[in-house]
Amino acid sequence: MEYMYLFICLLLFIPWGIIFYFNKDLRRKMLLSGLIAIPFGAVNIWYRIDYWDPPEVLFLYFISLEDILFGFSITGISIAIYDALFTKELITVEKKRTKTLLFLFPLFIMSFFILNNVLGINSMFMWSIPMFVFAIIIIIIRNDLLIPSIVTGALVSIIIIPIYILLFNYIAPDYWDTYWFLTGSKYDVKIFGNVLIVELMQYFSYGCFAGIVYDFTKGKKKVAK
Repeated sequence: MEYMYLFICLLLFIPWGIIFYFNKDLRRKMLLSGLIAIPFGAVNIWYRIDYWDPPEVLFLYFISLEDILFGFSITGISIAIYDALFTKELITVEKKRTKTLLFLFPLFIMSFFILNNVLGINSMFMWSIPMFVFAIIIIIIRNDLLIPSIVTGALVSIIIIPIYILLFNYIAPDYWDTYWFLTGSKYDVKIFGNVLIVELMQYFSYGCFAGIVYDFTKGKKKVAK
């Protein structure tokens, strides 16, 4: 089957929907963060050059339907899963840092160009490196967010593993060999059959960042259940 990227997106809406249904207090945050993340799907322009070329149902100039669904679902999961499982409430501990977040946005975009177009780093790492770096910066400023960051990254990675096992071990076992540009390279390292380590790195890095950026921006602290 060709449209595994679409199936990844659709299957991600299962954990997204579970979190959304059982946590009314997180719904607004999940919806807003997902919508804000959609434009970042345009990053896949770089991915299609040096990482993979997945068949897609609908491509809209520089972003596909799959990019939109993926950005929305994975961000909603990342921003809410820790709170859904471990947080009793959020309390305000400092002033909002909205201006800081707005300052980070152009740095994100600039880092993509520098890492990929100037330094020639593969687009997968072009994405993951800034996620790790900015997560570390946030943790240095707010060390109470260390555990939520690491745990969120781990949870997002754990969620995606059975999805990848189902899709790439049983439904489309030849998918990576067909549409992935790094087959046979030093990055072609898999676990659990056809689950790529570099893919898990992407999910972990994004979970580490997205899982704490809201609390950092809003000046909120998590109170454990």
